[in-house]
Amino acid sequence: MPRISDFSEQMFLALVALVALAFVIGVWRAGKPRESSRTSLRWAGVAIVVIAVWLGASALAAETGILREFNRRPPPFLVFLSVFVIATAAVALSPIGGRLVNGTDIRWLAGFQAFRIPVEYLLHRLYQEGAVPAQMTYAGMNFDILSGALALAIFIWGTIGKPPRWAILGFNLVGLALLINIVTIAILSAPTPLRKFFNEPANTFVTYVPFCGYRLFWYKPLGSAICWSSGGCANSANLCDGINVSRA
Repeated sequence: MPRISDFSEQMFLALVALVALAFVIGVWRAGKPRESSRTSLRWAGVAIVVIAVWLGASALAAETGILREFNRRPPPFLVFLSVFVIATAAVALSPIGGRLVNGTDIRWLAGFQAFRIPVEYLLHRLYQEGAVPAQMTYAGMNFDILSGALALAIFIWGTIGKPPRWAILGFNLVGLALLINIVTIAILSAPTPLRKFFNEPANTFVTYVPFCGYRLFWYKPLGSAICWSSGGCANSANLCDGINVSRA
């Protein structure tokens, strides 16, 4: 991987730390004020474990170099990617996801995803530094920054009024489409038999420490999945006039 500037690496680490901290705080506060401080701290501990496993598994796989063994069949990169997709869905549908749905205002669940804006800026910097292919940034075919902008709009809307159910569901549909787009591009840009984008560099930066931590930014689909599971209506938020959808 080409040399990355200290600024880009420090910005990346700061974003990872902020996203991890926000997740832990969100899980910790979701039960307040109806539960004891001890229970809230216990949930915070669970969130810390989830984050530690999430980042630790990525770092271990990257440090051993197994993710860069693209000639193996199946490529470990694709296997690991599939595991993270399943893990993201599992966390969203777990008691942690339910806790966030029932105890967090929908504007925070959606608005937090505005972190996509600095993430996309960072990806563009890495592209300029020769570490990320153009198609994975907003200079190419990645329009995920729109998801961050919409998240910010939903947050502001929720602060001054009540976003209707269609707005929350529309936000999730757009986010899902953009997610499918960038994940597909990322897979087709990696040096595997599925590669369709042959411009350099290939998508290998996420197989190195610390950028393997990029998967933590999959809180975006995690957040969308949590919003979907509540039908766009957190029970405590009352932002959708009491409309709710079964978590089936």
